[in-house]
Amino acid sequence: MSAPEATEVIYEVECRLDPSVVEAFDAWLPEHVRQVLACEGFTGAEIQAPTEAAPGQAVVRRTQYRLKDQAALERYLEQDAPRLRAQAAGFGDKATFTRRVLSPRAVADRLPEEPFTCLNCGASVPGRYCAACGQSREVHVLSMHEVVGDVTHSLLHLDSRVWNTLRTLVLKPGQLTNEFIVGRHQRYLPPFRLYLVISVLFFALSALLPDAQMLHVNAEGDTVIAYGVSPPPAADTAGAADPAAATRERATHELRQALDDLATAPDVPEVVRHSTELVAGAVEGKDGQAGCNINVLPGFPRLDTLLRQACVKAQADSGRRLGQLFLSAVPKLMFVFLPLMAGVTMLFYWRPRRLYAEHLVTFLHSHAFIFLVLTALSVVNAIMRVDLPLVGVLGLVNLALTLYVPYYVFRAMRAVYGESRARTAVKFAAISLLYFTLLVITVVIGVVYSMLSL
Repeated sequence: MSAPEATEVIYEVECRLDPSVVEAFDAWLPEHVRQVLACEGFTGAEIQAPTEAAPGQAVVRRTQYRLKDQAALERYLEQDAPRLRAQAAGFGDKATFTRRVLSPRAVADRLPEEPFTCLNCGASVPGRYCAACGQSREVHVLSMHEVVGDVTHSLLHLDSRVWNTLRTLVLKPGQLTNEFIVGRHQRYLPPFRLYLVISVLFFALSALLPDAQMLHVNAEGDTVIAYGVSPPPAADTAGAADPAAATRERATHELRQALDDLATAPDVPEVVRHSTELVAGAVEGKDGQAGCNINVLPGFPRLDTLLRQACVKAQADSGRRLGQLFLSAVPKLMFVFLPLMAGVTMLFYWRPRRLYAEHLVTFLHSHAFIFLVLTALSVVNAIMRVDLPLVGVLGLVNLALTLYVPYYVFRAMRAVYGESRARTAVKFAAISLLYFTLLVITVVIGVVYSMLSL
């Protein structure tokens, strides 16, 4: 590095800011620096900011300007400084400026610094961090202490992006979407990553938590028995009833009832009705063929035959494998379903016209919230299945969470699209109808796909 000329001077301006004006000041400062550099005699400038600000303390911003000589600085202070300093008057007493003049001096015996190449992207790293990708040049294998500290800080720090994102997502419907649209990205998790993490959490808990089971302690108080949503049948004179068989019978009956309700619902497409009857037959039949003699798709004999064969396979293990395949297919189906619904929503918000990505982000945030609620409901339901005092009170929590979902979506639509309550209510009803219609079709496609994968 060449030594600076003896006449060169550094003019340093340090500002201590109240946290309430930091965002506005950071937006104003770069343009102000460019105006200063346009003055005669300036050769460069550098804006400096601490990597972390201590909680409760003023935020510091420091700008160092380089000038050709002392005469250039004096000319600036006399002619241009009063005009440019007046621009900062809008910050009032929330911005305190300190100025000083420095004289750079070269170290005669300083050895040239060896070049360092970023281990992540291969770019040259003159400083502590890579200018291309941001990785630190000080890379080493982390100790367990550092790993635990990093995870703890990321998850529990009150100012972390995770908590800031979740707090905004849950308590302020639509605001997270608006923040992303106007360009405030660094404060929050990206929409796709947020949706992916929460949906993975939901499906992981769905696999781990007991499904339609309760914990029951027998009369002696020393045996825990898992059984279905209804108490197990009493033992007859021949011996105790099989709890597992009773659970399967109840689950089959309840699933069959739900499928019958769907098949007999008004305005259900014919292909949905036939596919529903096929799935119902798969879980109801007991002789290897019962319930599978259904013409699901007339005119497609090959596909119809494959579905009947899958029906027989599903009966062989009471639909367990089919259920596993369907659950694994749901995330893939949602990645198709959400972009489809974003396109449908564009038809309802044509003027003023919005980008497709804005509708997609809206659905990603809404579904992230829905999966978060479903995760909470799964945990609450698991707790309710434990025979504990006053556990029934959690039913009110379930009800509150369930009712909050449509209210949340309605409020998010109003916040993002800015329309009146009446117009939003009409569009909410229409979009909801299309949503559930397309969702049923998507589920049927998922079931058929799962059956063909058996």
